[in-house]
Amino acid sequence: MVRLFFKIFRVAVVVAALVALFVQYKYKDEYLAYKQHAVPYLMYHSIGVVPGWDKDVCIPEQLFAQHLQYFSEHGYQVITAAEARRKLLAGEDVAKNVVLTFDDGYNNNYTVAYPLLQKYGYHATFFVIGNSVGGPDYMTYEQLQEMHAHGMEIGSHTMSHDPLNIIATGYLPWEIYQPINLLRQHLGFYIEGIAYPNGAYNQAVLAEIHKYPFIKYALTGKAGCNTAKIVRETPLELRRMGIYDNGNGITGLERRLEKAYLVGFLESKGVPTDWLYKLTVPKI
Repeated sequence: MVRLFFKIFRVAVVVAALVALFVQYKYKDEYLAYKQHAVPYLMYHSIGVVPGWDKDVCIPEQLFAQHLQYFSEHGYQVITAAEARRKLLAGEDVAKNVVLTFDDGYNNNYTVAYPLLQKYGYHATFFVIGNSVGGPDYMTYEQLQEMHAHGMEIGSHTMSHDPLNIIATGYLPWEIYQPINLLRQHLGFYIEGIAYPNGAYNQAVLAEIHKYPFIKYALTGKAGCNTAKIVRETPLELRRMGIYDNGNGITGLERRLEKAYLVGFLESKGVPTDWLYKLTVPKI
């Protein structure tokens, strides 16, 4: 069984590599043009390894610092989700723009990620869980106020973090509006964006969010990039790519960036991309 798993994995890697090669050489000019008008949104969680926490949500501080250095050395502009949305809708140049987002509102987002972002003059978006703000290991409203005053964007990750697609419709207003209301009370403004817990949503969720016109966008768990077309036509179903510590160092980030662009490009060409989501796309 173990041998079979690794054999399938190797085949998947080869398939992903062939797809990447085919796109980057057969459609080289179109692919490069797409990348000039598409923005990857990257999803982080904890910045720092916390004992007992799932490794998947923890990026070591040193690795995150390397990520920021990579963006700097390769000429990326690191902006908020709200800023990317406005630039895309305005038709502005978004070549080598990337959005960094942080889910859950862990305290190390303030003590570790925030100072590193400031070091490079970068801005990012932080989605917090309403029930967790001010709790053990989570950021406080005072910290969120400071971060916002220095260019960081604050968004909602719902009230309880339960997947919205399995919640009874009657509870959706509490899950969606209550954290927005709490943030308005403590921060003094309505937020613009929501990140769906586990990327999960359905038509009832979309209908509920449409009741609140100050919500301009929502992030799903779909891989790919965001373009003006996506932001304009489906603003509550934006794409995002998860970033995890897979032991590959900076190469892991490069592969995730390439995968975001590749999946987004294929989607723009009308190619079904669900099968690509779980494949590792190597850096070519």
